[in-house]
Amino acid sequence: MIRFALLLPLAALTAACSRTDDAALLCSFDENGKIITESGRNTEACLEPMAMPRGATQEPTGRLTILEAPLPRPFSDLDGKWPPHPVNDKPVLARPAVPPALSYYIRAFPQPAEPAGDVLSMGSAHPIVLRDGCFFLDREGDDDPLILFPYSTALVVDEEGYLAFGSRYEPNTMGNVRVGLTAATGWYDEPSDPDPALAEACGNHKVVSVTSVSNPFAVPERFNPALRRYGERSGATEKQIVERASKCAVEQARREADRRLRDPALDPLDCNRFWAY
Repeated sequence: MIRFALLLPLAALTAACSRTDDAALLCSFDENGKIITESGRNTEACLEPMAMPRGATQEPTGRLTILEAPLPRPFSDLDGKWPPHPVNDKPVLARPAVPPALSYYIRAFPQPAEPAGDVLSMGSAHPIVLRDGCFFLDREGDDDPLILFPYSTALVVDEEGYLAFGSRYEPNTMGNVRVGLTAATGWYDEPSDPDPALAEACGNHKVVSVTSVSNPFAVPERFNPALRRYGERSGATEKQIVERASKCAVEQARREADRRLRDPALDPLDCNRFWAY
């Protein structure tokens, strides 16, 4: 069974937030999702949508579009470990897939109702974008598929205010990856027809299921041997290695966005000199 986080239409302009002894508390929202009038009692029970994440555009429907995001510098030193302390605790379910304060902006967040068992391991990567409240794998061509997320994936807002994919579990050992960037997506299947509820929310697009949505740089120490070999070849100091590799990764992500969204004729930027084996 697949669970969908679906949102009421903005055209309704009001949302029932809770029920008091006498009547439901209703809140009205403006075009930016802010409460403009309230009626009823216990107004603190009405949940106001959080401020829009950085880099997001709000559509006339009230939903968000995010097609690109800046990549945070992935490297800080060549001796650090992620996570910084050993993780011995069993992961514990710690948060919902879509926080209530974010659900106002999202049409659907499809994922299985229960965790999957063992899955095939495969290294794949796809940019994941948000268009008018629906998540798509951004592929070549005009018919991008919707995405079926794994049970473990959650929407979060990172420390710089960008909407990102994180984990429903704590401890989170895979880091966060921002919406609009390329994510490591593990095993993925062939596009299939959407569930009727998803088609109603997001249109009749094909759907691709993935087994992970994680940050390709979430375990930075796996790059360290290659980065050190780059230093040996180039004579760069550790500080120079980290600065050059991070700068190249950030510029590579920006170039990928330019090729996807603005100029497909641009040459890709190759950073393999830093971390290729």
